[in-house]
Amino acid sequence: MKIYDFILKEREAGRVVFALVLIKTRKRLAERIIIGRENEVRLLLNGGDSNVYYDKIRPVGSFLFNFEADPNGVWHKHLETLRNNRPRKPLFNMSRWKKVAPVSEFLTDKYNSSEPSAVFAAIRTWEDYLNFYPMKDGQKLLNDHLFMLYKPFQDYTRYRPWHKDAVDALAIALRDGESQVELWYPVAKRPFETAVVFSSLLPIISYYLTKMNDWKLVFQECKVCGKDFAAPSRHYALCSDKCRKKNAVTAKHDYNERIKDDETEPLYKTAYQYWYNCWRKVKNGKAVNVDAAAFKVAFDDFRKEAGGHKKVAKKAIKVEEDKKQSKAEKEKAIRKILDEFNGWLLKQQSLANKLMGY
Repeated sequence: MKIYDFILKEREAGRVVFALVLIKTRKRLAERIIIGRENEVRLLLNGGDSNVYYDKIRPVGSFLFNFEADPNGVWHKHLETLRNNRPRKPLFNMSRWKKVAPVSEFLTDKYNSSEPSAVFAAIRTWEDYLNFYPMKDGQKLLNDHLFMLYKPFQDYTRYRPWHKDAVDALAIALRDGESQVELWYPVAKRPFETAVVFSSLLPIISYYLTKMNDWKLVFQECKVCGKDFAAPSRHYALCSDKCRKKNAVTAKHDYNERIKDDETEPLYKTAYQYWYNCWRKVKNGKAVNVDAAAFKVAFDDFRKEAGGHKKVAKKAIKVEEDKKQSKAEKEKAIRKILDEFNGWLLKQQSLANKLMGY
C-alpha cells in the first residue's frame, strides 16, 4: 500500500479519486473502497497490480456507519489556517511552514485512522492546497472546494444520512453544490459497477443510499449494542450473533426475575416437560405402538389450553392479592386456585399416559 506524504511540496501526476464498489452475491453483501491516483485505481479494479493509498473490503454499510463526524468544526479551522497561509515562491519558508505544520500533523492523523472518508478528505485537502496556491483566486477556490468536502462531516453530528431530514438536506446540497460522480461499468475483470468521485463525498453518500433502497435494505439500530446495521426488514433488531446471544441471556434473566414469585409457572413447567419428554420418545421411535400424529395433536392442544389456564389462574391470584383480607385468608384462597390449576394439569398428564400406553 502506498503512503501519502503530507509534507509534499508538489503534487504528483494524476488526480486522487474515491472509488466505491458495492458487492452483492448470494453469499454476501459488502463494500470495497479504493482511494488512489485514477490510473492506479483503474488498473487495480481491472485485475492489475498497482499502488493505492487505501483498499479494503468491509461489511455493507460500514462507510455510512463509520463516516467522519466533526461536531467542533476542526476540519474548517484547519482550512482557515491553510487559507491564511497561502505560500508563494519560495513555496515554503521556515516561518510559513511552522504555521502550516499543525495542519499537516492533523491530516496525517486522519490519514492513519484508516476510515476512508477521513483518509480521502485528508489527501484531497493537501492536494487542493498544493493545487490552488499559485492561482490568483487560490484562497477562494481552496475555500469553496474544501467547504463542500467537509460539509457531510458536520451534518453527521446532527443526523444520519438515511433519516428523512438528512435525505432532504442531501438533495439540496447535491443540487447546489458538487454532484460530479462517474460510474465505471463492469468489464471482463471488473464484475461490479464502480462509483467514483474526485472532490466531494456527497454524491457517494447519495449513490450508496440509492443502492440500499434498490436492494430493499433498511437501516436499523441494534437494540443490544446500539450500532447501526443494514437489514432485510424492520423485523431485524439485532446486528450479529454475539448480540443475539447476549439478548437471549438477558431475556432469560428478565423472564426468571418476572416469574420468581409466580407459583403457577413451576407447575406449568413440570407438566410441559412431562409432555415434551413423552413426545421426544415418540418422535425418536422409542415408544412402541404409539400414534405419533395423534400424540402431536394432543401435545399442541395441551400447550394451547395450558397457557390459557395459566393466565386465568394468574388473574385469579392477582384478584385475591388485591382484596382487603387477612394474610391467612389470602393464602387459603390462592392455594385453592393453585390446587385447581395443578389438578387440571394432572388430568392432562393422565391423557399423555393413556396415549403412551402406560
